[in-house]
Amino acid sequence: MTDHATNNGQHADPDPAVIALARQVERLARRQAELDGLVRRLGEDVALLLPDEPAEDEAAGPGAWLAAADPARARAALADLIEWLDAVYLRYPDAALPSCWAWHPAAVEELRWLRHAHHAAFHGRAASWRDVADWHERQRPGVVKRLRDDLGDCDLARHAPDGDRAQPPPAAPLARHLDQIAEHWTTSRSSPTPTEQQLAEAAQHDRTQIRNRR
Repeated sequence: MTDHATNNGQHADPDPAVIALARQVERLARRQAELDGLVRRLGEDVALLLPDEPAEDEAAGPGAWLAAADPARARAALADLIEWLDAVYLRYPDAALPSCWAWHPAAVEELRWLRHAHHAAFHGRAASWRDVADWHERQRPGVVKRLRDDLGDCDLARHAPDGDRAQPPPAAPLARHLDQIAEHWTTSRSSPTPTEQQLAEAAQHDRTQIRNRR
């Protein structure tokens, strides 16, 4: 930007308005640089709060063992779980597993979620000492207790064809009557009165449940 020249060839003082405008532009440039830095730091902070990007084969989450349908994924899940059990879980003195643990689907489910919770607490993008403490104080002891209560002194021999654990998978009782319940609920907003047949089926189911608990 050039100064205006006078008639005798000397330069006049710059226009005060031009000087003010130049200073304003300079201030705006500094402010823009500060805002750029702030946005960059905010982006970094948000990235720390986001969960880890899942691996390609875990894009839909760890997946429920009880609902597993892909043999290849199930084998990979068990291989991953075994590695973690040996490296972490079984290092705790109270975490013994019976020989038949893998024959108990609910036990596998419990151990898998505990394994993923351990990874999130220690290695996840949002990992924190608070989550580590929660894993140690609440999550791990809870799984250990439930497995001890549910598996007890079970062993693999009890899963043999003549063993007391060799039972078909449980099914929801009286499921064949659900259509009637759905129809009654949607039309009257109440549950239907049980029929004699339904009462008999329920009694048989309850007797079987009591017998299996002994």
